[in-house]
Amino acid sequence: MNLRKKSTREEFERALAQCKPEDFDGHTEFYRLTPEQRLEWLCHAAAFVYEFKGKANPAFRNRLRQRD
Repeated sequence: MNLRKKSTREEFERALAQCKPEDFDGHTEFYRLTPEQRLEWLCHAAAFVYEFKGKANPAFRNRLRQRD
């Protein structure tokens, strides 16, 4: 793991540790964001999915490896 990924992961874990259960109750105020903020949010969400997709599911990870 390179230093950039490690730093990003550590930052994410610290931020997640500060979250409360109500932060995950499904509400969103996405509609209140400016277009620039929406794009920024979507960019971060896409990067998160790209980096962590399948890591919680070993079967999915194995299928990805078989494709390569």
